[in-house]
Amino acid sequence: MRRWVVTFSIVQLVGIACSWFSEHPYSAASSFLSGLGWLTLLPGNLLGTWAVQSLLWQSHLTLGAMTLIATALCVGINAAVWFLVIKGIKVLRIYLSRRSAVPGRNVAR
Repeated sequence: MRRWVVTFSIVQLVGIACSWFSEHPYSAASSFLSGLGWLTLLPGNLLGTWAVQSLLWQSHLTLGAMTLIATALCVGINAAVWFLVIKGIKVLRIYLSRRSAVPGRNVAR
């Protein structure tokens, strides 16, 4: 489980950094960074941004505050998605390993 937490943290940090660095229009790599940040933060970036825009757009929060809230929502949504996918893979592996075992024989030797 620790390996997945480290992988998740690295992917999210790279995605956040790419998204923030891509906002500098004078950078030659801004389109690449924007695309990489968009892909690494899926699906949380879409759902988090939609939630912030629909719920907080008419509030008196600054754009910076809304960006931070959207980023926190993005990472939280992605953590839930990664957790569900990892649990699903584990359940599938257990199911397939039990199904492939020959009755009456010890699988682990």
